[in-house]
Amino acid sequence: MRRIKSVLVVILGTCLAACGGGKAVTKEVAAATTVNDKTPFDGVMRGLTQGQLAVAHYASGDGTIGLVLDRTGKTPKLQLDGEKEITELTMVEDTSGSRRVGWYLRAPDGRNVIYLSTNGWMEILRGRDRFALTSDAAAKPLPPATITGQWVAAKSEWDRHVETLTPLALRTRFAQFAPEDSGNIAKVAEAMALVTPDMLVRLAERGTSEAHWSPASPRIGTTDYASGSFNLAPSDTSWSGAKAKGGLAKWGGDLDHGGVHFGRPSRPRMYALKGWAPPLALGTPGFIWEIEGSTVVFITLDGGRYEMGVGNVAAPLVEKGAGASSSWPAPLQHALVDMSTVHMFAKAKAVPEDVVKEIDALDAGFSECVDKVWKTAKDDAERIEASSLSANDKWGRLSGIAKSAEQRAPKACAPELKKLEARLVTVIDTRNRERVALHEKAKSRFK
Repeated sequence: MRRIKSVLVVILGTCLAACGGGKAVTKEVAAATTVNDKTPFDGVMRGLTQGQLAVAHYASGDGTIGLVLDRTGKTPKLQLDGEKEITELTMVEDTSGSRRVGWYLRAPDGRNVIYLSTNGWMEILRGRDRFALTSDAAAKPLPPATITGQWVAAKSEWDRHVETLTPLALRTRFAQFAPEDSGNIAKVAEAMALVTPDMLVRLAERGTSEAHWSPASPRIGTTDYASGSFNLAPSDTSWSGAKAKGGLAKWGGDLDHGGVHFGRPSRPRMYALKGWAPPLALGTPGFIWEIEGSTVVFITLDGGRYEMGVGNVAAPLVEKGAGASSSWPAPLQHALVDMSTVHMFAKAKAVPEDVVKEIDALDAGFSECVDKVWKTAKDDAERIEASSLSANDKWGRLSGIAKSAEQRAPKACAPELKKLEARLVTVIDTRNRERVALHEKAKSRFK
């Protein structure tokens, strides 16, 4: 009763203040009233939102719906006017992005009954209709609920996968490793020394289609630097016919210009040969590095890094256990890296800074070579422009100069591309030697 009186006095005081009569509260009222059972009333009139009332009677604006909502206990309870049933409710957070905007008060059968905004306004939900509620009277706490049970959301397949894989993830057990370490062979070697047999998994059928080669982590700490998976534009050249040539073609890459156009800058670009990349082999062993949002980072036992989408389907991505080492596929199923990957390696301290400087210098060398071809052609064009030739003759010769330069530039600058390709191959070869050594250690340890 004392609590109800407190609420009424606060509401009355708010009304008095709004009407210009709320300057003071009589000593008798202040002495007889408390904000709760322990705190004396301090004479300050405080406005309340609907959501700040722990228990009250509410009604819709037209008075056709009435109810008592009691939130004094561990779980909310509700009783509609004229009904005997008292229903236990579950508070379910409503968010917009990462921000909480309110709560749904949900019945045990999953129906949303009340909506409570973080701003304090309240609604009752009837089918598709929503009716604003306002407290029109005090109420006593309700007796025990007659319809009980906390609503529990049914687990999605996505939830099941995350629950299964998270305990197996390296970063769940060993917080000293960072996301970017997953692309650093030295760090992967440290991690594998700590991986226990119960953390090992092997790729299931769905995993073979979901696993995408992504040699460097796009995330350094909490910062995203790239889109993640290793996505390259397709080349017109077939991988099956080109890989025998060695170089980047052996690993599925085709280093070329992105198309040269007279007078425009041109940079080298990596393409994926037609037919690359093959899916990761069924049963490939490895371990989960981490689950980040909807992405599973899978590390093969040769240090290869792959990303898989969790998905909301029942089929598993991986199965527990590495399987017999005699059944493991050969290492180095994928090894291709491009210039952007080397930059990500450097950010993650997986390669020395000198390596990325060399790559950048060779990358720039091709662009500078193309620029020299354009300059020579422009010098020729200026001489023609200054000549006494007729306008038609000038136009014809100038068009020929541009076309000739576009044909000459790729051939003249091909040696620059070869130098860049050779340096990228040495990066791959160095990593491959380290990866094969990792694979051999894993075979000895996880027989």
